Amino acid sequence: MDCTCYDYSELRCVTSKSLLHGLSLVKNLTKQNFRTLDFKFDSIKFDLQADYFSSLTNIIDNSGNSYISITFRYHNFELFHSHTAAFRSLFDNVKRQNRSRTRLTIELQPVKPKSIIFDSNSFENLHLDELSIYADSISSPFESVFNQTHIIHLNIEGAIVQHDPELVKTFTGKIKAFKITRMIDTMNSDEFPPFPVESYIIEAHKLRKLEAATFENYTQLNGINIIQPDVSITPQLLMGLEKIIKLNSMSFDAERIADGALKYVKQIQTVAFGPYLKMIDIDSLQSLKLLRQLDVRYVQFPTLQGNSSCLLTDFINKRRMDDLTVYLPQENPDCDCSLIFLNNIIDDGSQLKQCLETTNDRCLFSSCPFIADYFQRQQQEQQQEQQRLQQEQQRLQQEQQRLQQEQQRAQNELTSTKPDTKRINVPYGEELDEEHSVPPNVVNTFDTLVPVLVDFEASPPLNDFKEQVITTTTEPIATTTTTEILDVDPDNVNDNDQSKEITTNTYAKVTTTDSDFLQFFTASIERRLESKQQDQDKPLFIIISWIPFAIIALCLFLSLAFAMIGYVIYYKRRTASFKLVPTSSII
Repeated sequence: MDCTCYDYSELRCVTSKSLLHGLSLVKNLTKQNFRTLDFKFDSIKFDLQADYFSSLTNIIDNSGNSYISITFRYHNFELFHSHTAAFRSLFDNVKRQNRSRTRLTIELQPVKPKSIIFDSNSFENLHLDELSIYADSISSPFESVFNQTHIIHLNIEGAIVQHDPELVKTFTGKIKAFKITRMIDTMNSDEFPPFPVESYIIEAHKLRKLEAATFENYTQLNGINIIQPDVSITPQLLMGLEKIIKLNSMSFDAERIADGALKYVKQIQTVAFGPYLKMIDIDSLQSLKLLRQLDVRYVQFPTLQGNSSCLLTDFINKRRMDDLTVYLPQENPDCDCSLIFLNNIIDDGSQLKQCLETTNDRCLFSSCPFIADYFQRQQQEQQQEQQRLQQEQQRLQQEQQRLQQEQQRAQNELTSTKPDTKRINVPYGEELDEEHSVPPNVVNTFDTLVPVLVDFEASPPLNDFKEQVITTTTEPIATTTTTEILDVDPDNVNDNDQSKEITTNTYAKVTTTDSDFLQFFTASIERRLESKQQDQDKPLFIIISWIPFAIIALCLFLSLAFAMIGYVIYYKRRTASFKLVPTSSII
């Protein structure tokens, strides 16, 4: 026997010998724990004695953490004979509580018919989750072969299984679910007898006729699968199935389901459609009032004829609100609009992202109205979302520009509030003349500026300002202001004559001592430095807030000045001269 290991968990062996004395393996494999075992036998005759597979118990994983699968393939034989308890010790090394994770598959492909023999109790004491047998026939009755077994799922495909009502009384096997698959022309109780199982599923291929009346007394028949029948699914084919009370699941892989045929199986809760489906009518779908599960994973939606695709899609869309569980195809290579619609409303919506660029126009003008409306709404929502994103982007750009402007204004404020070191170094006399000089052609009627004359002939101040005694003598300032107003005759005024100037001269003399000058000079310098420092700390908005008041004061001043000038010109009053009393405080 040639064996190959894969990842220390899978073992595949091939032999051309009959192995009459049991299945023997090489010794270096006995300490391995395999989860998948596949044996292929190619010989003329196979004779399986009791405990034929006992040597496999040493290489099967018994941890119970994984699913154990064993497959036996017998090909090109003329005789296969399984004796009593041939498979008995197959899973002896696996604990009873872990045998629910075991599976056994037997493939029998003889070269001539009637070459398969199973003695009674061939699977005696076999406990496992699933047993699948692929054969053309089983010579012994069902109740004899599977007696004293405990199988959760039993599948027999292709074989004609006999039934012996007499052995039912002594049958002690426990089979929870039994599915038998056959290619049959007429489906009736003779071809599918009532086997002693808890659940019974019949799968018929190439069916032409269904005699539903023969199954009325079947209390365990809960599933019928009709695969690729040679006729359409019509009411005549399914008539009578409504009388099978336990029937709750059906599968149809037929080209045509018409004329409300499914109204005779309206009690079913699970239905599946296969890839051969081409046409289905709305009456059949609407008759399934109790439907809870719908399997369309294998339906080829692009190949559905007429309005079948639209009807099926609309049915799923409406019934999904009624707790209907739908199994959709995982792939949509043709980007069918119906599948995109169903995938988006039921599944994760991945097909909409994959197929939107190639099928956008086709889905927008779908022959199914609600599908076209759906994609039109999707397009509008996408456009609105794009507009919203553009507006949000513009808002962010505006906000960024505003922040840049704020930053630039803050930098300008910092620059404007820096101390003017150049003006601090200017001599006091020059700065005073520059700031308080009065233009010669302007008459300040209300507040006459009086320049201060300082006597610099006194002795210079002491270097030590702390030790010097400062004395201050204050004398009144004699101020004389002469204003000469010319007599202007409005009758003799020439337009080309230039307006005459009004000159006002004001003189003041201030005599100070050395201590006066020192005190005034040092105090002035300190005040200027202090004012400069304070100006640096003033916020810009405080300075700006005084601008309106300055404008108002200037307007009031100009209006009053124009009024007085007009008053003088109008009444032709002559004023020789007058004296103004200084309003400034005495220094």
